Amino acid sequence: MKTWIAFILLFVGLSAQARTLLVSDVDDTIKLAHIKDLSEAARYAFDSKSRFAGMSELYHLIAKDQPDLEIVYLSRAPDWLMGRTHRKFLENGNFPDGEYINRTNYDSDVHKIYTLREVMAKVRPDKVIFVGDNGEQDPEIYKQISEEFAGRGVEFHQFIRVVYPKTNILLVQAEMMLEGQTAFVTPVEVALDLEKAGILKSSSVQNLIKAVLPKILDEPNYTAEGEVAFPYFVNCRDMVWKWDDAITRFDGVKSVKDRIVNRCKLRP
Repeated sequence: MKTWIAFILLFVGLSAQARTLLVSDVDDTIKLAHIKDLSEAARYAFDSKSRFAGMSELYHLIAKDQPDLEIVYLSRAPDWLMGRTHRKFLENGNFPDGEYINRTNYDSDVHKIYTLREVMAKVRPDKVIFVGDNGEQDPEIYKQISEEFAGRGVEFHQFIRVVYPKTNILLVQAEMMLEGQTAFVTPVEVALDLEKAGILKSSSVQNLIKAVLPKILDEPNYTAEGEVAFPYFVNCRDMVWKWDDAITRFDGVKSVKDRIVNRCKLRP
């Protein structure tokens, strides 16, 4: 009998330690940065206000529906260059509290990998949400971490914002989406997938759509500053829409799809 009681207490203790981890890149994921163009990147480097519409609302809703949520804002930018701007950006954009980690000790090529291993060991999550973009190495880094921890029962959800095309006339190549990763251009697509996974409530998804839909529909094309759904530099022609099943479940999803198809020049 004592053995069974000890087992039950151990199980309850382990369950209580369950954690959801949200790791978000900053530049070109939640903050306008245009990192593939040096002159434009310099323009946005110290802009602490221009952000992708609806991302702070999305993160707040995840935090509400996952009370055990740990948030890490992870950047490969060096602290001396972008640390102050990024911290001010997170404050200005009303992003939920979390740990901001930029590059200090590691080389830029390994900073995110090493840091994510440390975060995973520290938090010991059972669910991980990765949010990044296809401008640098986020797809391959997130994929590598998910594979390294695949045998430990961790559930991964990986989202990559489509900012740049696979190839363009300047031969600037974006990172490719990898297996198990979902491409997105607005927070609505992320929310729909997280609702399917049981991480977000359906009411939270509807609240997000209600909040972000006017910004998506009413925004002029080629907007450059402020809270922006589709910044002028985004080329999302490689985006693939896959949420038709949500059109009848949530008001506004059809309008989001139509706007994405039109802006990204997708086949309807």
